[in-house]
Amino acid sequence: MTDRKEGHTERGLARFSGNPIFPGWYADPEIHWFDEQFVVYPTFSARYEDQTFFDCFTSPDLTNWQRHGRILDFKDIPWSTNRAAWAPSVAERDGRYFMYFSAGDGAGIGVAVAESPTGPFQDPLGRPLVSEYINGAQPIDAHAFVDDDGQAYLFYGGWKHCNVVQLAPDMTSTEGGFLEITPEHYVEGPFMLKRNGLYYFMWSEGGWTDSSYGVAYAVADSPLGPFERIGSILSSDPAVGNGTGHHSVLRLPGSEEHVICYHRRPPGTTERDHRVTCLDQLVFEPDGTIRPVSPTVTGVPAWTG
Repeated sequence: MTDRKEGHTERGLARFSGNPIFPGWYADPEIHWFDEQFVVYPTFSARYEDQTFFDCFTSPDLTNWQRHGRILDFKDIPWSTNRAAWAPSVAERDGRYFMYFSAGDGAGIGVAVAESPTGPFQDPLGRPLVSEYINGAQPIDAHAFVDDDGQAYLFYGGWKHCNVVQLAPDMTSTEGGFLEITPEHYVEGPFMLKRNGLYYFMWSEGGWTDSSYGVAYAVADSPLGPFERIGSILSSDPAVGNGTGHHSVLRLPGSEEHVICYHRRPPGTTERDHRVTCLDQLVFEPDGTIRPVSPTVTGVPAWTG
């Protein structure tokens, strides 16, 4: 199933994505450039009992989005609790796409594989990749990061603890031990970005149901840390939205510009699950620090290549 959303024109000059970037209640978005298109993998934001699948969205330009429905369905994941499908993260290796996902509150983190970034994804293991609570980390909110040398890592964790473990070359198993890297005020939603040889580790902190939710970051010389909190880079703006967090960052192809993809609740919204997916620009200062993001209604300009 697919449907489309078109971008809009700002002051009759250039197209902008607008925020939210596509319709519907979607949260925890991870954005990628796969197969010559932008792809966003979000959580379907609804009651836990209704969160039984994942959709994704594709765009050639960050303004016109097409939905691809049920790229992974929990009816095909018998070990899941058939609820609480959360926070998908996707990595590409050798032309195959590996999705790491939370499969039910308490069931663990799974992995699914597809030949296309838009699926369909299938579970090759028939069991969780991570199911135990290690170092106090709830097995949710997986994030896959592939370093320049090809080594892949899985960052994950809820309940104010974060672990990292190496992924094996097959991307469906782990190697070595689980290392806790929890920085100050960490709650959930880990994300890693490498820039100029430095590792920018980001996460969500505060309470996801209220305006305390936001994103902070740390920097290290290694993907294994240690990570000391530097400061906040995304927080709620009552005029634009609240509950602003659980993000991802993408460097635009052929550019040094970055965008941050995140969710927020529209102004005046009190429903817990009424979360929408947004895009804004993320700017690195000359000294390498990240400028705090100002959430907008207009979003980001259309990408023209």
